[in-house]
Formats: sequence, structure tokens, C-alpha cells
Amino acid sequence: MRIRLLILLFVGLSFEFFGQNLKIGIASIKESSFSNSVVQIDSVSVFEQTQKGDDYLMPFVKVVWPLTERFYSSLGLQFYQSFISLTAKYTSTSFPRHIPFISKGGATTTYNFEFPLGLSYLLVKKNQLRVFLELSAVPVFAIQKFTPFPVYEGLFGLDWTQEIVDVLDAVETIPEPFYVNYQYGLSAEYKRFGLTVYNAENMSQSISSDYRLYDQKYDFKRSIRSTRLGLYYSFGLKKGKG
Repeated sequence: MRIRLLILLFVGLSFEFFGQNLKIGIASIKESSFSNSVVQIDSVSVFEQTQKGDDYLMPFVKVVWPLTERFYSSLGLQFYQSFISLTAKYTSTSFPRHIPFISKGGATTTYNFEFPLGLSYLLVKKNQLRVFLELSAVPVFAIQKFTPFPVYEGLFGLDWTQEIVDVLDAVETIPEPFYVNYQYGLSAEYKRFGLTVYNAENMSQSISSDYRLYDQKYDFKRSIRSTRLGLYYSFGLKKGKG
């Protein structure tokens, strides 16, 4: 509920103060995660399930100010929900020979609030068609919604232990609550409708706060990259005259 109120408040203020230079749209995100980190705890190996092209939807708003005839600055808000999935693979002397290991999985949900600070250059201006080169620095606030495994007798099978549940629940310690991305791409506008395609990548090598279990901290490097395709509508922007 708080997240929805924040989005509605931002949109409302944008209409009130910046209605003459406002763009509102929605984008499709194809995101991939990268992590080579494997945490070894006794007979348990813990690692992130690599995501190769997960799809998310992202609403966005952007306020634009002209600096010169060709250059524009912008401030925006983008929001989408993503996931971090963790796998625990472990062995036991009680397992039969034909079952060398067993894997269990857990995940945490992250609400990503992005605030792109951008600079645009007008590449093409012909009649009512305009094409822009876009580059932005993007502070990201990642807010978790984590639900631990509800542990009570009989919920899981015999191959579940409290230690394995603790290992998977520790996925909540991985996400960095704040980091910075950069994004680059192209936008094309015809009349008041626009199409934008761009890539987003992390500025730092890792957006993880590491992995912590039983007061022990383990190095856990991870990063994400995404390609985003969006449609938007412009309010009050002057149309090109050629």
C-alpha cells in the first residue's frame, strides 16, 4: 500500500508542477542476473540461480527540461518487481547411493525504485518525428518483501532440516538496498507518442551486501543487466516543425 501511494503521489506532483514536460509510459524488461559466488558451509553449497532473460513490466514517468535546441535534461521514476532465487545443494550419509545430493530453493522479492537523471541529444528532427540519444545515471532503492519459510512439524519432507531452512532464509541478506545503474539507448517520438529502447547495467561490480548466516559473513558477488523496451505519451511537449 505504501509503495502504491508513493507512485501516485509522484505522478500527481508531476502533473501539478511539470505537466508541460511530462512523459508517462510502460516498459517491458528482459533482465539477466550474473553470480559466480558459491558459499560452502560444511556439506551444503549455496548459490544464486542464474536468471537468463526474466521478463518484468515497469511503469515510468519522466520530466524533461530543454537546455539548448538539441540537449535536454530529465528526471524520472521507474518501478518494477524482481526476484533473487537461491539454491542449497547438500549431501548426507543417509542418502541412498543413487541420490548423491538434494537441492532446495528459496527466493526474496525486491521492489526496485529507480530515479534516472538523464541527458538527451536530439539526433533527428523531421516534421513531427524526433529521435533522441539517451544517457542516464540511475540511483536505485531496492526494498525487500521477504517471507521466511513457515516451519512447523510435518510441513516438509524428511529431507528438510532446520539448517537448510535457515540457509535458504538467509537469501534476504543478499540484496544491496541502494546502488547506482547507468542506462543508454534511443527514443523516437512521433507527435506525442514515443518508443524507447535502452540497456541498463550496474556501475559497481556487485549489488550484493554479501551473504550472512549465523553471524558469519560470506563474499557474494552478483550483478544484473537488462534490456528495456517502452512506450510512452508526452504531455504538453512542443511538436517538431521540421
